[in-house]
Formats: sequence, structure tokens, C-alpha cells
Amino acid sequence: MVGIGLGFVVLYTGLYFQATNFTTLTLLYIRTILNEAMNTIIYDMKDLEADRINGVDTFPLVLGIQNTKYLLHFINVTVAAITLAGFLIHAFPLCSLGLLVSLPYFTFLIEYLVHVPYRKGHLLLQYTLLDGTYMVMVPFVLLLANYF
Repeated sequence: MVGIGLGFVVLYTGLYFQATNFTTLTLLYIRTILNEAMNTIIYDMKDLEADRINGVDTFPLVLGIQNTKYLLHFINVTVAAITLAGFLIHAFPLCSLGLLVSLPYFTFLIEYLVHVPYRKGHLLLQYTLLDGTYMVMVPFVLLLANYF
């Protein structure tokens, strides 16, 4: 639900500024929904025990950890493919390729968050990695924007 809401923010912002390239808006909308869905599911993997205790049906509880990891990797590759496709069809500028850093970043998060010692400790690292997602990607986008 969060992803859909943020996707509409992207869509409405583009429409407000009278963007006429609906391909760009559509790709950004889909990319935002998938990216935020992935982020939400990763959060669900982090607090698995609390969801189980409170009876909250999340992807990790319903599908299991391994199947959830497969789903997240699929979404991750799809988001990267949308970003690359958007650049190749000239819907996204060159600096958008900096967002491809999300592919290895989310792969790391997906694999690292399933380990019990990580979920039980290192809260500062845990929240920094999850909440700092865009802080990792922004420097790459800005770097590409300045040089190209």
C-alpha cells in the first residue's frame, strides 16, 4: 500500500508539472511501487518474530524465508530492468543509471537480513541500512548528473 501511495505522488507530481511523456511517468510509477514493496517486505523479514507473535500475515510468514528471498530478488532485478529500459528508450536521463546501485545494495540486504544474529542485534546497523537506502543511491545519481 505504501508503494502505491508513493507511486501516485510520482504520477501526480509529473502531471502537475504538465509532463507529457507518459512513458516516463508510467515507468517511474511502476518502479516506485516495486521499489517500495521490496523495501516493505525487507522490513517484514527484519521483524519476523514480532509479526508471528501479533498474528500479522506477512510475505515471510506466509511464503517462508526462502520463497520470500526469491520474490525479493525477482522484484530487485525487475526494478533494475525498468531503470535500464527507461534509459535505453530515452525516457530517463543518463544520471538515472546511478539508481542501478540499488541492485547490489538490495541483494546484500535480502541476503543479510535473513540471518538470525543480524535480526536479533546490530539495531543501529539494521536501521541505517534499511532507512538509508536512498542516501546510498543519491550520491551516484548526483555524480552522474554532474559529469554527463
